[in-house]
Amino acid sequence: MIDREAFHRFPYGLIVTHEGGVIVSRNLEATRLIEGQELSPAGLTCCELIGCGTPDTVLADGCVTEMALARDGLLPEMRIDRKARSGPRSVWVAAAPFGEEDGPRHVVIQLRPGLDKDRRRRTEPHWMSGPRLRIRALGGVIVESREGPILGDWLDQRTGELLKYLIAERHRSVPVEQIGESVWPQASYSIAGSVRYYIHALRSKLEPGRPKRAPSSFIVSRAGGYRLNLDRVNIDADEFESHVSAGLAAVKSDPHVAETQLESGLALYRGEFLADLPYAEWALGERHRLHEMACRALRELADLRLENRMLATAMRPLERLAVMQPYDEAVHRQLMELDVLSGQPSNAIRRYGALRARMRRTFDQELRFTPADLKVGSFDRGLSV
Repeated sequence: MIDREAFHRFPYGLIVTHEGGVIVSRNLEATRLIEGQELSPAGLTCCELIGCGTPDTVLADGCVTEMALARDGLLPEMRIDRKARSGPRSVWVAAAPFGEEDGPRHVVIQLRPGLDKDRRRRTEPHWMSGPRLRIRALGGVIVESREGPILGDWLDQRTGELLKYLIAERHRSVPVEQIGESVWPQASYSIAGSVRYYIHALRSKLEPGRPKRAPSSFIVSRAGGYRLNLDRVNIDADEFESHVSAGLAAVKSDPHVAETQLESGLALYRGEFLADLPYAEWALGERHRLHEMACRALRELADLRLENRMLATAMRPLERLAVMQPYDEAVHRQLMELDVLSGQPSNAIRRYGALRARMRRTFDQELRFTPADLKVGSFDRGLSV
């Protein structure tokens, strides 16, 4: 009885919702808030009362009830500013789920009026969709949370090496023993304990504010192994692959879409995969696969632009491709032919000399063509220089 009385007499508004956000219980203060907004309590939802989904608010993309149930824990207090019939209205909202996992689930929501003298005037929305991590693995590894880069020497130490291994194996759960044998092959028989220690250290680096014993948002344990939680971790290598795959698939059906997607993907390719670990054997396969995908994207992008008679813009991906494939005679030869076509034969001779010296020095071989063999007739069809 006293619990019910405390609920109804609580000085701030309290409402209870179930899935879908429908209000199933409310205290006296919440009733006054509802009546003050001239709303009907029958079938009323938290979204209608609070303003979930209102543009330009912290809840623009979410519902308090749904977020609390998804998070399965207390939501940080947030300030909602919205316009009402009586003028601007502000309210601080806190919410938490309750109920048995195999039974009905409800959410209790506290509504505290916002005051002009509140020290906090807005709510940072970084947690609204849960913790997020962005990792740039193409080129040197950069780790960023919503609050900014996670910096430090740890990326070059064992903790960072473990993270990079999980990035390379991001699409599967890797057994503890395999992690240890791959990353630290010379380690002792107690490597499993070392892996678990560095997993703990890595979780602490990525989530310094995580409560003790709370599950990690970014590194999950599965069947005796570990993997990155790709629902929470975005990796540029996957974004690159997604754009390039879409671009390659559209080359024949929609060249404009293909060019746009290839450009977007190649903008993400800042360098070789995990470039700061050039000799790690476990990274070689993924590095080679992504390298070849980037080369194919550059090749297709150049061809699309040549088909559109855009010589200058076609040369840019070819220049980049020549750097990535320093011994590919066909790529360098095409660049030389385009140099001649664009009225810059001296550039063609310079390229020829550099490639010839490189082939001699590395393979002790001569090129299979000479400057006199360069042909430009096949390109000279009204290309735009």
